[in-house]
Amino acid sequence: MSRTGKTRRKILFINSSLGMGGIETLLLELCRDMKTQGCYEPGICIFETEGVLQNEYEALGVPVYIIPKKPGLDYSLPFKIRRLIRKEHYDLVHVHNQMSWLYGGTGAILARRPLVYTEHTSLEKFTPEQQRKLKTILFWIGRKTAQVTTVAKHLIPSLEKDLGIPGDRITNIYNGIDPEPYQLEIDRARKLEELGLPADSRVVGIVASLTQAKDHVTLLRAFARVLQDVPAAQLLVAGQGPLKEQIVAETAALGIGGHVHFLGVRRDIPELLQVFDIFTLSSLIEGLPISLLEAMASGCPIVATRIPGVDELVDEKSGILVPHSHPEELAAALVRVLVDDELAHSLGNGGRQRILDEFSFEGMIKAYLSCYDKALGGPCGEETA
Repeated sequence: MSRTGKTRRKILFINSSLGMGGIETLLLELCRDMKTQGCYEPGICIFETEGVLQNEYEALGVPVYIIPKKPGLDYSLPFKIRRLIRKEHYDLVHVHNQMSWLYGGTGAILARRPLVYTEHTSLEKFTPEQQRKLKTILFWIGRKTAQVTTVAKHLIPSLEKDLGIPGDRITNIYNGIDPEPYQLEIDRARKLEELGLPADSRVVGIVASLTQAKDHVTLLRAFARVLQDVPAAQLLVAGQGPLKEQIVAETAALGIGGHVHFLGVRRDIPELLQVFDIFTLSSLIEGLPISLLEAMASGCPIVATRIPGVDELVDEKSGILVPHSHPEELAAALVRVLVDDELAHSLGNGGRQRILDEFSFEGMIKAYLSCYDKALGGPCGEETA
């Protein structure tokens, strides 16, 4: 029983990993909320053996099940997931993004458990051949998925067109965050010193995985131009990923290594955001970036690329959007905000207010719980005496 007197239902989240990404952070906060209130008891299943957030899930009392995926198409994985679902008596399965839908969704169907799927990014990140194969399989899985959700409205048409999912089974649930942890005061001078930066630094920051989709190379080329107008500018790059060597090499080739700092995975993001004069994203493709929500909640002015998802989050009162893959336009926008403190202050305040008004954690939680109840045919058990 929950402390509210309702019968607890067991929900299994399935995601590829527990790395330091937006999905993983979102799931951690969902689990944290479920462990303190409500009537859903969470567990999480991943396909990779290492994850920087695993200890945090376990500290909450959330069981973490690791079922390693074999290289290529792993035909045995859905059966292993089915076995886990039945053995641990999970009532509901919620999978995130396409690969988890493929394997975890099939496992849930085989186990005859209701399935909820959340689309965080489109299939565009896959090669055309991969897209063709995935569409064929996911078309079948989609027909057997009880509830489908998206984190941004631009993701809905492809689910309807490519996978044949009726619009009345798709719900858009924007990512939401609790703004309080990001509204802190720090000793900025001390934090700059800790980071090895001069006291007069003008800081541009990005928090993103080092992958092709984030297009750090365009940002580096833009930042080289920024330094011509703002010599005190420093670029902080938080995140990890497979393209780190390539990105570091590009930094050296541009001759800006003394102004670009690779921070790796950080657990002090709220403090880092207080150091940033601008938060930037140079992405080619996004769903609805958690990192942008965090930056806006902290009061950072935003300069980002005008791509689907980002343009649903950042409006003219909270940031400046530029075309993707255009370093000269990105540089001009960064310089504009760096040299205009009044503009930066206005955009920062606008972003913070937008988070409070439109992207609350409470609203997101309520919407997901409603989806779970629908998938299970009704709300959690009746109140007990």
